[in-house]
Amino acid sequence: MSIVRLRPAKAKRGFAPSRFAKPPEEGQARLLRRHRRFAIAGAAIGLVTGIVATLPASLLANAVASATGDQFLLAEAEGTVWSGSAITVLTGGQGSHDASVLPTRLEWTLRPRWNGLSLHLTQDCCLAHGMDLSVRRTLDAWQVNVIGPDERGKPAAPAAPGRPGGADEAALAGGTPLGQWPMGWLEGRGFPWNTIHPGGVLTLSTHNLSFALKGGHWSTLGSAQVEIRQASSRLTTLDSLGTYRVLIQPDSSTQVRPGDGATRALVWISTIDGALRIKGSGLIGATGLRVRAEASAAPGAEAALDNLLNLIGRRNGALSVISIG
Repeated sequence: MSIVRLRPAKAKRGFAPSRFAKPPEEGQARLLRRHRRFAIAGAAIGLVTGIVATLPASLLANAVASATGDQFLLAEAEGTVWSGSAITVLTGGQGSHDASVLPTRLEWTLRPRWNGLSLHLTQDCCLAHGMDLSVRRTLDAWQVNVIGPDERGKPAAPAAPGRPGGADEAALAGGTPLGQWPMGWLEGRGFPWNTIHPGGVLTLSTHNLSFALKGGHWSTLGSAQVEIRQASSRLTTLDSLGTYRVLIQPDSSTQVRPGDGATRALVWISTIDGALRIKGSGLIGATGLRVRAEASAAPGAEAALDNLLNLIGRRNGALSVISIG
C-alpha cells in the first residue's frame, strides 16, 4: 500500500494564502449602513405621507366647528381633509336649537404649497363659479387672498381709497359675484332672524380682497360688496321690501404704507330701491363690527312696515334707528 502525501499549493509570489473569505472593506460597510438608513427613512416618510393623505374629513369639520363656536358646521363630512364634501349648517351656537342647512353639499379641495395652502370651494346652490382662497407665509406675516371668478390668474391691482364709489365699486358692480345664498339660511342664527323670517338672495362680490396677520394684528386690502336682492319678511304684507347694498372698503387713514393694508374697514349701507329705505355707515376693526343706520318706510308703506320697523331698531318717530356693536 502506497501513501500519497498532499502538499499545499505554492502561493504565488507576493500573495499570502487565505483560508477565509476576505471581509468587506470599511468603506463598503459604511455604504451598506447608509443604504439601510435611507431605506428606513424612506419607509417612515411613506408611512407618514400615507397617513396624512388619508386624514378623514371629520377632522376638518371639527376644526371649523371649534373655530366658529359651533355657529358654522360641516355636517355629514365625507372624504378626506384634502378632498371632501359636507352639508353646511348655520346655527345659533352652543346650546341653540336653531339651525338651517343649504340644499346642496359644499365640496372642497385643499392643497399644500411650499409656503402655505390653497383652497378651492364649490357648491351647486351658492358657489356655482367656485371660490379660491390662498394662504401663504411671507417674511413677517400670514396673508390670505380671496380670489373671485374674474381674478383667477390675474395680478392684484392697487386698492382704491376708503370711500364710497371709485374704481373698486365699479369693478364690484361689473364683475361676476363670488357667490349667492338664500336669506332664509340666516334663520339658523336665531333671534332676530327667526322672527323676521327673511327672504331674498344675498350676493357677495369681492375685488382684490386680502387679509394679512402681522404681529397679532389684522390688516385688509381690497373691497367687498354684499347685495341683498328682493328682500322680504313674513312680518309684512308686502311681497318685497327692496334691494340693498353693503359696501366694505379699507380705511386709508389707518394704512401705514401703501400696500400694507388698513387696520380698519369702512362700511356703507344704501337702498337701491324698495318700500323699506335703509341708510347707514360703520366700521370693522379690532373690536368687531359697529354699524349705525336709519330705516324708514316709503310713502304709502308706513302701515305695512310698522311692525318690522319696531323690531329691527329703536323707534324715533317715523325712523327706526339700527345699532350693531
